[in-house]
Amino acid sequence: MTCPLAPFGGGQGEVAKLNTVNLLPYQSLLKETIIGLLMLLLFSGNLAAQPEFDKHLSYQQIISILDNNSGQTTEALRNQALAWYHWAYYDEKKTGNSDNAFLYLDRSADRFLKANDTSAYMRVSSDLADRLVERGLFDQAFRIYHEALAYFNRKGSLYPATHILTRLNRACLSNRDTAEARKYREMYLENNKILQDTAIEIMMMEDEIGKLQKRLQYRGAKSISFRALKMAERKELDDLINRTQFSYAENCRLDRDYKTALEYYHLAEQSGPTQFIRRDIYHGLSETYSAMDSLRKANYYAIRYAQLGDTLLDMGRLSSLQELVVRYGTEKQRKVIESLQEKNMEVRSTAEMQEGWLYTLIVALFAVGLSFFFILRDYRHRLRTNKVIAAQTAALNLQHIRELEDQLKIDTMKSMLVGQESERRRIAQDLHDSVGGLLAATKMQVEKLSEKNGGSEQNAEWLKIKTLIDDTVAETRHIARNMQPNTLLQFGLATALRDLTSHFRADGMPKINFQQFGDFSNLDHNLALNCYRIVQELLQNSLKHAKAKEILVQITCSDNQLELLVEDDGIGYAADTIKKGMGTDNIAHRVQFLKGEINLQSAKGQGASTLVTIPLP
Repeated sequence: MTCPLAPFGGGQGEVAKLNTVNLLPYQSLLKETIIGLLMLLLFSGNLAAQPEFDKHLSYQQIISILDNNSGQTTEALRNQALAWYHWAYYDEKKTGNSDNAFLYLDRSADRFLKANDTSAYMRVSSDLADRLVERGLFDQAFRIYHEALAYFNRKGSLYPATHILTRLNRACLSNRDTAEARKYREMYLENNKILQDTAIEIMMMEDEIGKLQKRLQYRGAKSISFRALKMAERKELDDLINRTQFSYAENCRLDRDYKTALEYYHLAEQSGPTQFIRRDIYHGLSETYSAMDSLRKANYYAIRYAQLGDTLLDMGRLSSLQELVVRYGTEKQRKVIESLQEKNMEVRSTAEMQEGWLYTLIVALFAVGLSFFFILRDYRHRLRTNKVIAAQTAALNLQHIRELEDQLKIDTMKSMLVGQESERRRIAQDLHDSVGGLLAATKMQVEKLSEKNGGSEQNAEWLKIKTLIDDTVAETRHIARNMQPNTLLQFGLATALRDLTSHFRADGMPKINFQQFGDFSNLDHNLALNCYRIVQELLQNSLKHAKAKEILVQITCSDNQLELLVEDDGIGYAADTIKKGMGTDNIAHRVQFLKGEINLQSAKGQGASTLVTIPLP
């Protein structure tokens, strides 16, 4: 993952206030006024903010922009470029993998270039260079950085030029060129005396924190990380707030201030971290609870840390495999597209040649006289027919190209869903074979000790230990069952969903009614599995958030379609204010993969209803 500084995030176009420590109020005001006038004269118009880059878009917003801007006008191309840019960072934050982000940023840069937006093109190209550095392609990255730096220097744009210098500094450090890294550091520090950008100041603080940690001076590192956190909060920089919260929690843990460390680890967990930072948060929580002798919680977060680490590792492997598949498929499609384009050129060339001959023939026939008038009219009629045929051929070729691109998207989504289910099966198997076996063995040993010690069963602490072991065994089985529903494989969708709803029937839980209409015995396994996951996610959302007294789960199968309905009488929500999460996105991806439709109906205090309609082959 790239550093949050990479997309020029936080305080763009802003000149920070001068440090007024030990200055009288009127001296501070005079100094700020002078600096402000100088900046206005030197850099007016060069630090203009670009809010369309800095805001965060949801998946649906991104798709909506792409669907509504399919043309080749300048405005349409620029909107397409912004959509691909936001999709890159959305996908990278959700999956923790930068392979798709690299592809999407390349598409964004291409469209900015076609739209003649050079500033935006340089910005996105610099983000591409960050990914080249991650892959060790330093020569290509340095060429892009220097091209962007020269452009922004020519325009006198201090803010982007300064951030390019910070990227050059980090790239040189990655390439072990400390002399060049020192040179670029001195340059961006000099620029930041005028710019005083919060993101750069926090980056400088992080360098100082790293030095203090190497010298085991954790208290000083904790103090600096707290200052960095407050600076990010004052500027309302979400990415930097999350990163500095985690940094402050880490330094508190190293300084043995465990209570404060726990508080800020949980704050960082709730403020939208990337998958990699989330993994490190789980590790920090496990270490902190272990140091506080809270072994149950330490074990809980250690398991989550290991699971997320395995998930990220397998995701990287899957991404590499998908990349090979996509490259192979893309190469074949590229050859087909090139062939179609050559045919289009031949048709166009033929039409142009015929048009030239037409004008030559008109001049000759006019000189001969009206005797050749009918011959000329017949020839022009044939020419118009050829143009119509050529236009129709070009339209068919364009449609074929779009079909190939749509098929590529479907194949990629299918690979992602297959990878998710494979990971679920692996985790369920590990829980059943490894963790389940260990817990069973532990329970047997505890029972043997109870038999040997005679009256141990009357001991409250002993009974508490047995209860905890039984609860752990039940929770492990519940997680494994949710990961891989064996009932679905053996008895089909209807029985599996009936079994799923029965697990939530207990005191204090909402009343769950399950209804089925139609025959579900002939459903394809992949279709049934995706439907099961959709209903499972919708039911969990109702149980977590709806505060409902009654929930209805209804499935209907007819000759040509399958309907999944989940309704509750809970508190409801305003559809335009609901926050999208990983579960909601999984539902949307699965419905899109099945070529279905999803209809949400809810209002505050009136419950919620979700209907998913899926066509049957």
